[in-house]
Amino acid sequence: MEALRLIKTARHALAEARNVPDVLAEARQAALLTEAVGARLAELDDGELAGLGQQLAEAGSHAAGCLDHSSGDSSALLGLGVGGRAGRLTEIGPLPPVLAELGALLRDVGETLVVLACGADTESLYWTCIDGVDAGADCKDLVARLGQVVRQAAGEYEREQAEPAVTSPPSKPQASEEDGPLLVLRLGPPPGRSEARVPDDCSSARSAVTEVSSSCSCSNRLFGMAGTADASGAGCCCTADASDQGSDMSGPLRIGSAV
Repeated sequence: MEALRLIKTARHALAEARNVPDVLAEARQAALLTEAVGARLAELDDGELAGLGQQLAEAGSHAAGCLDHSSGDSSALLGLGVGGRAGRLTEIGPLPPVLAELGALLRDVGETLVVLACGADTESLYWTCIDGVDAGADCKDLVARLGQVVRQAAGEYEREQAEPAVTSPPSKPQASEEDGPLLVLRLGPPPGRSEARVPDDCSSARSAVTEVSSSCSCSNRLFGMAGTADASGAGCCCTADASDQGSDMSGPLRIGSAV
């Protein structure tokens, strides 16, 4: 049976365990399965994977020894045979999903043993769970390192496969001497400042108003219109009170200003 299927079956059985003997039995089965997977990895041609696999097999064997606690008969071992689930392992299969699922199984085992240790009624059971948690943590660390090595190897393989497909960009054609020199023109704003041109009709009207207003004599105390120019702009008629008749104030009218 493939390792991935066995590991998923072990996770399900651990979740279904309801008493102390069954929990310890499933935790020990998980450690033995970890040992079997590590032994298969130790047979690979890759030196780094083989070395980590050998360490995983030793760590799994140590965890199984820590969890060998005889506290009664367990119904979880019925039907598994002499070798248990580890004896059913026939092939590893793809490593990334196997290592990911094995890490999840070891995490579930550690959490379950912590809960079991918190409610242990004997000192022997307590230390069995604590030793199992420590040994399982070592197995989980090795599985994580194996996963990193596998992912790194897969990434390098993908890069090697992608390199031949990458083509260099076409080089720019070099200018030949027959093309002649290139003339470069630098563009910028024109020199000087452009002034807005005032329409002729506006300038003539403004000069006419200025001429008319210059001949008017107005008082600074006059409320109302100080002078009115006729349509032709030829003259100005000023009206004022008697008290203002002697004023000598004169000057151009300021159109739009307050009186």
